[in-house]
Amino acid sequence: MRHVVQIVKEALVANFQELDRYFEKDRVMLHFKPSREHWNVREVLEHVSLTNYFLLLIINKATRRALDRKQDGIMLHPPEGYHLKFKEIDVIGSKSFGWINPDFLEPTGGKSFEEIRRQLKQQFAQCMYNLSMLKNGEGQLVQIRMSVHHLGKLDIYQYIYFLTKHIERHIRQIQKLEQQFEQQAILI
Repeated sequence: MRHVVQIVKEALVANFQELDRYFEKDRVMLHFKPSREHWNVREVLEHVSLTNYFLLLIINKATRRALDRKQDGIMLHPPEGYHLKFKEIDVIGSKSFGWINPDFLEPTGGKSFEEIRRQLKQQFAQCMYNLSMLKNGEGQLVQIRMSVHHLGKLDIYQYIYFLTKHIERHIRQIQKLEQQFEQQAILI
């Protein structure tokens, strides 16, 4: 089980570090929109922080339930085929996955750039804390229904992994915006 926790931790670290580096980028690039219907980088970062907020409400509640259910000294092992669910979740990070956001996850521009960064750092710390509390397999004790991409029931490790893949998807979106900005700058 520690292997699963390590994979999720590595995904968290890599994706949150990648997001954080965009806060140091040129402000003009961060507000660039290729068209009116596209989000700019700042809006993408706000959307990620909003989505993380709602996912973490569920993750935090599930973590408390798992800790209530755990038995001291027992190390849980993943069931047969457990890793296949992670492969299904990997699709979320790809460009081929299509999803329409609910309105409450749309960026509003109401938060400062610094506030978004602070929230993302707090969300990263909360995810890492939850994983540290579930290091012996306790994250398997609670199943959470995930309707996105018909994933069905996920345990807490898989749910946090879903969060990382959602971030990864938007990192790709930010990279594309950055490329479009650079191409436009060349043309000018």
